[in-house]
Amino acid sequence: MGTSNYVRQKALTPAEQAYYLKLVFPHFRIVTARNELQCIGELQPTATSQAYTVELKYRAPLRPRVLVLKPELRLAPGRTKLPHVFDGNELCLYLSGEWRPDLRLSEYIVPWISLWLFFYEVWLVTGEWLGGGHDPITGKK
Repeated sequence: MGTSNYVRQKALTPAEQAYYLKLVFPHFRIVTARNELQCIGELQPTATSQAYTVELKYRAPLRPRVLVLKPELRLAPGRTKLPHVFDGNELCLYLSGEWRPDLRLSEYIVPWISLWLFFYEVWLVTGEWLGGGHDPITGKK
């Protein structure tokens, strides 16, 4: 068995996550209670993109859960389901192991939300998901 230089850091608390989120995204509304964080804010992936209201819920150390609240996500022509979402249309933002609870939501999850929204807009036009990854339900690329 090989050795690894990686040492897992202690998970950031929801209060610590809220602090970092507020530094980078001061317009987000953030509430923390016990071991949970709820954040609602507006993101615009590009200057020509629509603005999206997103909700981020995080209960340490579980995976962050992200929903687009407004506008309602639409289907690309000829498609019957949204790409890269979990049940309930929670966004699938990363592959297993790419995010850990010791990482900042503000540096990983929120930028990944913007990337997901960018690829969603491309998908609406082309019908092809260009964001990589795999479908969280089927595992297909």
